[in-house]
Amino acid sequence: MSTDATASRFKVGDVLFREGDASDCVLRVRSGEIEVLREVGDASVLLGRVKGGEWLGEMGVIENRVRSATARAATDGEVEILTAERFLDRISSDATLARDLILRLSIRLRSIEDKIAGDLVSFSQGRGLARRGAAAPDDAIAADARVSLTAATDMLRAEIGGAPIAIGKLPFVVGRAVAADEAPPLRRPDLVIEDRKPLRLSRQHFMIVRNGGQLMVSDLGSTLGTLVNGQAIGHHFMKDAASLHRGDNQIIAGGADSPFAFSLSVG
Repeated sequence: MSTDATASRFKVGDVLFREGDASDCVLRVRSGEIEVLREVGDASVLLGRVKGGEWLGEMGVIENRVRSATARAATDGEVEILTAERFLDRISSDATLARDLILRLSIRLRSIEDKIAGDLVSFSQGRGLARRGAAAPDDAIAADARVSLTAATDMLRAEIGGAPIAIGKLPFVVGRAVAADEAPPLRRPDLVIEDRKPLRLSRQHFMIVRNGGQLMVSDLGSTLGTLVNGQAIGHHFMKDAASLHRGDNQIIAGGADSPFAFSLSVG
């Protein structure tokens, strides 16, 4: 164990921090799993899980903001706890960690700039996404591959129908219909879905984008994040993008138990 961190064991059900707490430390999971939850109305929404080797709470420390979600132990395990100062010192000596964080901040900044400009994706962002989750050459997806999106729950089928939606042009953005008291996004999503309070979808929730030989899903700063083949991405997690593979992929927007679940086919 690193000399710049203290170890703390946890048991299933333990709360490591709560939404709204001060971001005064960063956790690195050494063993076990931690659930990330957010309060939506009267319910606690499971956004995803953080496993061994992954970090938790780093963006709150870097951005100097309160915790945006609650961390609760899903199993017994152990974490390393680093103060904000020690975490920043770790970045200066760990090139891989520093590169990942710089890329994530760069992608987030680029996303903000692109939204202001009315264009959600650019070459610079795509290059950053590729570096975050580059696929091996054998996993390259042909430019003429057929891509389709299908509702995977009864609730979603009632909203968008049961037939596959062919995706012919990328990027392809999925988002929520704007409520009466909200400003519209600068770019209307390609697939607009009705949602009702408590809201699970964001106005611009995620996009499917091609970069070179890859297809990727990028969370667009949504409130509740996105799950791609079981990997949690978004504001609360270490990554904002995940690569897709040939065949069937699963995308869940708005938490692990969200009804906004899709099957994405790449053929």
